[in-house]
Amino acid sequence: MSHYFTGNNTEHEYKEIEFRYNDKVYRFRTDRGVFSKDRVDYGSHVLIDAVAKDRSTAEDDAFIDMGAGYGPVGTVLADILQASPLMVEVNSDALALCEENAGRNGVAAKVMDREEFDARSAGAVSFYVTNPPFRAGKPTVIGMIGDAHDRLGAGGAFYMVVQKKQGMASYRKEIESQFGNVEVIAKDKGYHVLKGIKA
Repeated sequence: MSHYFTGNNTEHEYKEIEFRYNDKVYRFRTDRGVFSKDRVDYGSHVLIDAVAKDRSTAEDDAFIDMGAGYGPVGTVLADILQASPLMVEVNSDALALCEENAGRNGVAAKVMDREEFDARSAGAVSFYVTNPPFRAGKPTVIGMIGDAHDRLGAGGAFYMVVQKKQGMASYRKEIESQFGNVEVIAKDKGYHVLKGIKA
């Protein structure tokens, strides 16, 4: 049995879902074995809304969507903000869907697996978003926070959505430790969006 946070393929069971944001409908193809295959999960919705409200439109701003899944966060934010996403995913089934879904929604995205991403030299991006795979364990999530700090340019922003019951307070302390600052920019039904700014 494979999990959405591993690289294993599973038997396919494709379906089409829709996600509405600001009166626009985005369409995504999902599959068995990917995270939240039946609908865009509420945490991703809260993250999209918080980041969209926190940032002004800046065409060609580069950003990273870490743990992109089938692509809803990176795709919608790229469209809203007219930004250029690099979408990173470990699950090979989700990776293929991520590339397909960005294209079907008119977003020009770079999509790569984690191994390829890690081999790249760190570049300066404007912001970094993640709805982390908490089931993969705390060290994995802390590693994403460190990766964000390494790859952001000065003044760049890190955004992460986490439920209080998933250890929000602990991750808030970790972001403050690595970035020197942290704030909660959104709270909704137990979900918190944490933000850190790179000095």
